[in-house]
Amino acid sequence: MNDFMQKKQYVVIAGCLLLSFIMGSIHAFSLLLEPIETKFFVSRSFSSFTYSLALTSITAAVYFGSHIYKRFSPSIIVLIVMAFSTFGTLISAFSTSIYFVWIGYGIFFGFANGLGYGYTLQYSAIALPESKALMMGLVTASYGLGSTIAPIFYNKTNLIGGFKNTMTCLSILFFIIIFFVFFLFRFSNLKFDLEKGFPTKLKGYSPINKYLLWGIYGCSISAGLMCFGHAVGIAKSYYVSNDYIYFIPIIMGFVNMTGGILFSSLIKYFHYKNIILFLPILTTFSLLLLFLFPSKISVFIGLPLISISYGGIIAIYPSMINKLVGNTSGIKIYGFVFTAWGFFGLLMPFLAGKTFDMLNNYSFIIFITTILSIFPILIIYFKYDKLIINTNR
Repeated sequence: MNDFMQKKQYVVIAGCLLLSFIMGSIHAFSLLLEPIETKFFVSRSFSSFTYSLALTSITAAVYFGSHIYKRFSPSIIVLIVMAFSTFGTLISAFSTSIYFVWIGYGIFFGFANGLGYGYTLQYSAIALPESKALMMGLVTASYGLGSTIAPIFYNKTNLIGGFKNTMTCLSILFFIIIFFVFFLFRFSNLKFDLEKGFPTKLKGYSPINKYLLWGIYGCSISAGLMCFGHAVGIAKSYYVSNDYIYFIPIIMGFVNMTGGILFSSLIKYFHYKNIILFLPILTTFSLLLLFLFPSKISVFIGLPLISISYGGIIAIYPSMINKLVGNTSGIKIYGFVFTAWGFFGLLMPFLAGKTFDMLNNYSFIIFITTILSIFPILIIYFKYDKLIINTNR
């Protein structure tokens, strides 16, 4: 491969990482819970439903993404992401009702987020097909890095002008950064060729049970989705000081990113079964720590451990599915499995807000999430052969 083609590949990867990074800000949402409640005089369940709706919109974008990606060029996709994200956050900034925030942030920005993240995940693998697992892991890690930096940004903008100022500043950032990504993709002129990123045939692999995989994936990530949406609320309920509370989502974002990189690298050395079994075990341990020993220490240990597990899960599954299926249908299968992320993303943050409104604590939802996290451990341990047949790893 000549130097010019290599440069085009790396330009694409740089654009993918940058777009994924700015989209990752959505997972610092817990810092917006109280500003939304203060501005619109709503309950915790109403404010957290904004995040639930955004996660559902992300899922819809990823699910239907394969149809959209094939119809438009990379630069047009980026312009769509820019238009939807800036429009959504501007609606939220100048809305006078929580319902418009649901439409702007929850639907428009959520859909743009899923479209951008899903596209960068696949486009990076196309740019370097020989290292697609690593590329997917890096994009996921960059998404996590965005959720690491965003709390610092949100903390400052919330203090200066509340929710309206935060949304306005986000709109400006989205426009500037995504417009730069547009020029990167335009310069590279690398086609979105699914056949290049995902070979049409791999020998020695059998179809996977996508319905069983749906349940495993959904239960495995339910804790992470709940905790990212309510990290600040959980920390406050465990009496973490306001001076240190915004460090919680920063730490969670960082270890989430670390988990994505770490477990994407470990697939070279460990059986897939061992990795996807270990991660929900780690999640269950962390939830039990929070439930049985409620304290500041358990918050600073438990929430980051849940985050690193979550980061590993969302990085491993796309790579695993495409490795096992070995053709373009892998995108469709992952799209189906990813609907579990949307279902639990809609359910868990909203349910956490609802139970908090009723009980004024998070103990019950942590208990429910612990039970959910045990299911994938049992299924993977006892039913792995029914999930994936004749695999080499």
